[in-house]
Amino acid sequence: MAESGKKGRREGRTNNLYYYLIGGIRMMLPRFVRRWQRQLLLRGWEKRPDADYIRDRVDFYCRLPQGATLGPKARRIRDFKLKGTRSRYYFDLGRYIKGFPGDALVDYMTTDVWHNPDTPMLMKARRLDEKAGNAALLNLNCRRHFIRPVDPVPLRDKKPVLFFRGEIDGKPRRIKFFEMWADSPLCDLGDTTRKNRSKWFSPMVSLTDHFDYQFILALEGNDLASALQWVMASNCVPVMPRPTAEGWLMHSRLIPGVHYIEISPDFTDVGEKIEYYTAHPDEAEKISAASREWAAQFLDRKRESIISYLVVERFLRSTGSLR
Repeated sequence: MAESGKKGRREGRTNNLYYYLIGGIRMMLPRFVRRWQRQLLLRGWEKRPDADYIRDRVDFYCRLPQGATLGPKARRIRDFKLKGTRSRYYFDLGRYIKGFPGDALVDYMTTDVWHNPDTPMLMKARRLDEKAGNAALLNLNCRRHFIRPVDPVPLRDKKPVLFFRGEIDGKPRRIKFFEMWADSPLCDLGDTTRKNRSKWFSPMVSLTDHFDYQFILALEGNDLASALQWVMASNCVPVMPRPTAEGWLMHSRLIPGVHYIEISPDFTDVGEKIEYYTAHPDEAEKISAASREWAAQFLDRKRESIISYLVVERFLRSTGSLR
């Protein structure tokens, strides 16, 4: 694609220095300031025209019953402290829990989610299984999972190829996909793992370079497919199996054939699906438009903060830490 076609593209990712600076300042603010900010933000939210929408989102993220019992590792909010390499999780979690009384108890997970907990926790994601109700969702590590890309390239001007760049080491499903489709002319797949390089190794490309392609593979790694939100916000079309985990994007509410192109869990129909939607560009454009509409609902920063505070409040009230 000509360089002129690349003009106007932006990742829309929060500047790293700005993110950590603001996150650090928030962590240092006295709790009474954070409580005042929460109370000010939530004042009169029930009278907003989108109040029912907000309630629905809160119900989706936190399904704990009244009287839910916290696990033995729960700690008081006043004891919440920043920890090393997982600081993005801690900045995002601390942003909301520090707006509540310091003696309230919370439990949380600040890693990828291999399985759902046996007791209530605040988490980035949850598995879609019988223990999903113990996981209350917050938008943790949002700098990675929620960005605001600008993609001015119309779908029809993109290459009709399924594109993927990402790490596959230690991710069996991604390895299987490469084994089946890396040599197909319908796909452009590259493994960006630096250690234990595979035969499919490829240098990383910028997020905006993905916008050259009509179809972007959003395949789960350890838990969520981290690219899915920004793919949905672009003019590309996400391609993936039905999700086995969900996060702030509300993955289980996405409709196959409406918000994304569904491929089978064994990946046998990938070629068939890419060929079909290449031959039916109108249908591909409808999916791309519905994806963008879904992603757009998360753009209202004030509303997202209201929902986040209400999720924490529901969690604390359900576990008896807030009355």
